[in-house]
Amino acid sequence: MHWYYAGEGVQVGPLTETEFEDLVRIGKITDETIVWRDGLSEWQPYGRIHKVATSSVPPQISKTPSLRCSECSREFNQDELIRYQDSWICTTCKPVFFQRLREGVPTPGALNYAGFWVRFGAKVIDGVIYSVVQLAVMFVFGPMLGFNFFSSEPPTNFTFLFLYPVLFAIWLFYSIWFVGRFGATPGKMALGLKIVTSSGAPVSYMKAVARFFAEIVSGIICYIGYIMAAFDEEKKALHDQICDTRVIRK
Repeated sequence: MHWYYAGEGVQVGPLTETEFEDLVRIGKITDETIVWRDGLSEWQPYGRIHKVATSSVPPQISKTPSLRCSECSREFNQDELIRYQDSWICTTCKPVFFQRLREGVPTPGALNYAGFWVRFGAKVIDGVIYSVVQLAVMFVFGPMLGFNFFSSEPPTNFTFLFLYPVLFAIWLFYSIWFVGRFGATPGKMALGLKIVTSSGAPVSYMKAVARFFAEIVSGIICYIGYIMAAFDEEKKALHDQICDTRVIRK
């Protein structure tokens, strides 16, 4: 008869009866050690083996689920991390994490979600900035396309066909570059806000692109997607839910 046991998440064996008993004698295997032997249907603690089943092949030990460190966002096995409240910390980040706690700095696991009105204010600031840029573009390129600011005649369709794609491209760049580079548009930066993932990690440029178009969805449904942030526990707008992002106070 052969024995197997789980040591530090690794399956060890097969072992003969003599080898197994030697490990029990020196304390390497205790009553809490998960073991299996021929005849058992499943792995179980050594101290609670009561009867023999019919299985002859040891089941696979389930792998320890991987988790992300709340500080560096790298993935580790659960047994490589320590837990503090809702945060998981790797050994490398542990000194920095607990130094933050001693200094009273909010931890990554405790995100301070930004409310609806401060987000609305940031949106207004971004709108003002974009309006200034829009007027500047129209002032520079409008006369070239036959549009006169001081004329009572409406602009031609050709003017709109040129200006609209240009203005949209500027807004696209404004939203994506600032969010991908700094995690916030100028409006959000002015009010101390930042866009992060649900785990508190920085957003990528790809995430910024997805969020830009998700915001369009929030807007075209009568801005209900934005209003949802006022009633959500984590202050998530529809585009935050679609892209798994959060807006927090820095």
